[in-house]
Amino acid sequence: MNRTQHIRRDSDPRAHRGAVAVIVALSSVALFGFAGVALDVGRLYVNRTELQTAADACALAAAGELTCDPGAGTCPAAFLLNAQSAGIFAAGRNKRDFQLSSVTITPADVKFYTALAPNSSYLSIAGGASNNSRYVMCTAQATGIVPWFMSVFGAGGKTVTSSGVATRAPSQSFCNGAPMGVCSKPGGYAVGEWITGSFTSNGNNDDVAGSFRWIDYTPNAGGNSEIRDQLVGDAGVCDIHVGDNVRQPGQQQGAKSAYNTRFGLYPNGANAYTPAEAPPDKSGYAYPNKSPGSPVIDIGTSAYADYRTRQGANTPFINNQYGVSGPGGNIPGNAITAAQQLQYGTDRRLVAAPIIDCAGGNTTPIISMACVLMLNPMSNGATGTIYLEYRGDATAANSPCRTGGFSGGATSTGPQVPTLVQ
Repeated sequence: MNRTQHIRRDSDPRAHRGAVAVIVALSSVALFGFAGVALDVGRLYVNRTELQTAADACALAAAGELTCDPGAGTCPAAFLLNAQSAGIFAAGRNKRDFQLSSVTITPADVKFYTALAPNSSYLSIAGGASNNSRYVMCTAQATGIVPWFMSVFGAGGKTVTSSGVATRAPSQSFCNGAPMGVCSKPGGYAVGEWITGSFTSNGNNDDVAGSFRWIDYTPNAGGNSEIRDQLVGDAGVCDIHVGDNVRQPGQQQGAKSAYNTRFGLYPNGANAYTPAEAPPDKSGYAYPNKSPGSPVIDIGTSAYADYRTRQGANTPFINNQYGVSGPGGNIPGNAITAAQQLQYGTDRRLVAAPIIDCAGGNTTPIISMACVLMLNPMSNGATGTIYLEYRGDATAANSPCRTGGFSGGATSTGPQVPTLVQ
């Protein structure tokens, strides 16, 4: 009888209630711990993803400024400084920690190198980066991220870091830099060769003399107003491909005031452009020039190396140092100051321009993309010769021209665009 009663007492579920409570309590601690770890690790992962976006934005923006062609000699320091500033600004537009905290990238976090290389090869400007660099690496970092849950167990602040590397590479589709097309030439152009254009009337309203033309990237629209808008940057056209058709709209002399804004020349009047509306290049200095300009660069002499120096110094258009070939030497508009060139200026005179068959009719396909330097503004009445300097194929690795668009592969034929490579 005693044995039976003992067995019944052990089999009573009420006898296990205390043990179950202990197990549940211990399990709850473990479950809350796992949940805390998952949430804290998830937070770190979200921060890393947000920092990666900031690092990539920094690298892409900085790479877009690495437009100096080192084949013409050592690039001015201004190109790296511009790249550094662009990268820091782009990164600062991003946030982290569930978009609650700002991302800060310092000059030491923006590093450069002349080729794609291990991370340790990249140098900051202060660390001695080469002015001829073609690649940029940005590092975004967040320190002191205190865990929400695991801090109760003594876990301290964590550091999360992300990096991105970018350069410029040929595009599969691109945006127009300017509504200008260069006439194809047997054997092609030599780097440094001057290309002429004249937009004066010769009795045929559709005729334009010289070796470059206005073009319209939207063959079923366009006209003088669209040419002007594209020159000042108000009506960019994207998703362009080599092989697409463009239209030759003729003289369009009314585009003069818009063309000249790229040299920092702005006429008076209620409807005149301003530097904020129509950004100039970083320099308005024009060619061919004359004394007291130094060096004196005559027609047919490469101006690119001198232009790079002028761009780095934000040299404005200087009328008495500018020599005009042919009739119509009066340049309309008021030149802005060097301080305004620095404030508003960007790359506006080195443009990717289609090579086209100028004798191919009103509508003709894009054969390839050239990089050209706009050398001088248009004169009153557009009666003077306008010059461009050929700076090579816009797809070349050292091309100083840039634009926007979608990056492509090894067979892409569009001009160079900023591209992530790591």
